[in-house]
Amino acid sequence: MKNSIKTFAYALAFVTSFGFAASAKETEVKKASSFGTGIYINKGGKINVLVEKQDAEANTTLLIKNEKGDVVYREVIQKDNQKFGRVLNVEKLDAGQYEINVVSKNEIQTKSFQLSEQKTERNIQIK
Repeated sequence: MKNSIKTFAYALAFVTSFGFAASAKETEVKKASSFGTGIYINKGGKINVLVEKQDAEANTTLLIKNEKGDVVYREVIQKDNQKFGRVLNVEKLDAGQYEINVVSKNEIQTKSFQLSEQKTERNIQIK
């Protein structure tokens, strides 16, 4: 009886260790991105876009779309250009919701931003 309990306990421990190892391997597998992006607003109110590609054999496209989905800016980054930076002046765009898409091969990285009008204050002076 003691031997069967020990055998059962060892078998349970053995099966459990494989179960944990299998689930750990599943969570570790992540698809590596073929490029990295850095998108942020600078102090001057412009948007900096930085792209670093892993694959020098793929074109990359930079798009800005308005809330209707219309493309308001498009630029193609050539294959051999692995590191790329662009300062986007959004001053002339109308107020609204926009989206920046960086597309390379079948992968898209997206950031959205909102442009709004600032209300100006009226000053009254009596002289």
